[in-house]
Amino acid sequence: MSILLDEADAYERGMDDDLTFQTVRELAGTAYMAGRSAPPTAVEIEAVAKKLLWRSCKKWDGIESDCVAKDEDDAWDYAGEICGYQEDYIARAKEVLEIARKAVTE
Repeated sequence: MSILLDEADAYERGMDDDLTFQTVRELAGTAYMAGRSAPPTAVEIEAVAKKLLWRSCKKWDGIESDCVAKDEDDAWDYAGEICGYQEDYIARAKEVLEIARKAVTE
């Protein structure tokens, strides 16, 4: 939801009109629809990458370490210590978001 509000705020800043509640709702809807066709933001990509990582391995089985991730952010921080691991999940996230955006626009 915060990404939607960020998009609406950015859109609103370009407007000079006095805003009513209805106008704000329309701006939020317009910003949301524009966001569906816009390239994913770094925030969106990282959020998806973290979720993919967390869902794929809540425990670090197979890695020579006694580290067990406590949460999504902990797993992401630990993945940053493994060369190329975060980058791999970022690439996967970009692919997932591209597929989702194509499905929405087609």
